[in-house]
Order: sequence, then C-alpha cells, then structure tokens
Amino acid sequence: MHRIVSWLFTIPYIPLFFAILCFFQPLQIVALSFGYRAHKFILDLMNLVLIINFRTVGTRFLVSWKFTPTLDKPLIIVSNHQSMYDIPFIIWIMRRYHPKFIAKKELGRWIPSISFALRNMGSVLIDRSDQSQAIAAIEKFAQQTATLNHAAVIFPEGTRARDGVMKNFKSAGLITLMKNMPDADIIPIAINGSWELVRYNLLPVPFGRTVTFTVLPAISTAGKTGKEVVKECETVIRKAILQPALDSSAQADLT
Repeated sequence: MHRIVSWLFTIPYIPLFFAILCFFQPLQIVALSFGYRAHKFILDLMNLVLIINFRTVGTRFLVSWKFTPTLDKPLIIVSNHQSMYDIPFIIWIMRRYHPKFIAKKELGRWIPSISFALRNMGSVLIDRSDQSQAIAAIEKFAQQTATLNHAAVIFPEGTRARDGVMKNFKSAGLITLMKNMPDADIIPIAINGSWELVRYNLLPVPFGRTVTFTVLPAISTAGKTGKEVVKECETVIRKAILQPALDSSAQADLT
C-alpha cells in the first residue's frame, strides 16, 4: 500500500523537479550578468523551491544547530554523502556562508541549472581519475574560497552511500583544503535519511520520509596531524548518524 501511495505522489513530483531546474536555468544566466550577488539570490531561491517540492512526497526536514559558525572566517564544511539532494540542502542551510563544492567534472555538463551553477559560482570540477589534476584544482579552489571568506564543502567518502551506511573517509582532499585554508574553521555536518529519497532511483520517491541535518561543533586542528583531523571528522559524523536525536533547537521546516 505504501508503494502505491509513493507512486501517486511521485507522479507530480518528478515533472515539477525537472521543471524547476529548466525554469531557473535562464534566470541564472540573466542574473549572472548582474554579478555574484544577483546570481546567488537566484541560486538560493532555486534550492529553496527544490526543497519545497519535496513536500509533494511528504518529506520532512529537520535541522539541528549544535554549533553556529562565525561569519568572519572561511569554513571547511565536511559532510557524509547519501544522495544527490545533499547539495541543495546544504546550499540552503548554509546559505549565509556561501558554500562552494568540490564536484566531479561530469556534473559540469548537461544538467539544467546545476551544471551552470557549478561552473559559475566558485565551485571546482575535478577529474577523479587524475589525482594530480584534482589536487592542483582543489588547492586553487581552496585559496580562492579562503580569500573570499566563503565555505568549501567536501564529501570525503568520495561517493554516495546509497544504502545509508557511511563509508570510510578519504584524507587527500580534506588535507589539501586544510593546508590551503589554514585559518578556516572545520565544521562537520551529519546527514541522515536522504539516501531513502533515491533508494528506488526516484521510481518511486518513498512517501513521508524524514531527513535530518546536524551541524556539529567545529573541529580543532591544534596539535593534530591532517589524518587525525580527518579521522575525528569521520568519527563525530558517524556518531551523529547513529544517534540522530535532535535537541530543542531543531526546526521541522528548513524554509
């Protein structure tokens, strides 16, 4: 019965999802001609609309702020990765901090709105099969992000945990960010439940799921090696996923 309900609500959700991406593509192009702030406004609005569209399939989003980052320093946001929807969620939640992403180069082509945003809003596209190119690109990206006091977002698992089971973190990308953003605060975010939204590859989107986001306290780098910091990030995020209870600061609506 639940599968039937999911199909009934998926039918309007999918065309709305692609309509949103197509609608905001020309808006982004026009906004970019007016500069960064105009483009960011349109991009934030698009991601808010994408999140609202999930109400079509009964999805609830809960966010818990266990730490509020400062606005006067660059950030390195470290998160587990469960689905393609993690990106719009983080963009909206962390919009005050101007999040930029490290993404595989394939995402820079053919996807309405998303590819355009990745190419034009300060993110970096890397070739995961060419480690030297990837590291060089991340170094340049980190330096630019630090200069602007923006936030660099990295998913150290390297790929999505499609079954919700968090993979071990890879250290190279995060260590490169830390070396090139020495003044940045390192902010872990634990995402739990977004994998369920795509467990059937959108056919259907399961109805009535809950996705939680927990912004965890900053990780201190004092007296630690890069690999020790990576391991600590992995440990606190894994713990938050296994114990996802939200405190009284949780909000039932990301909007």
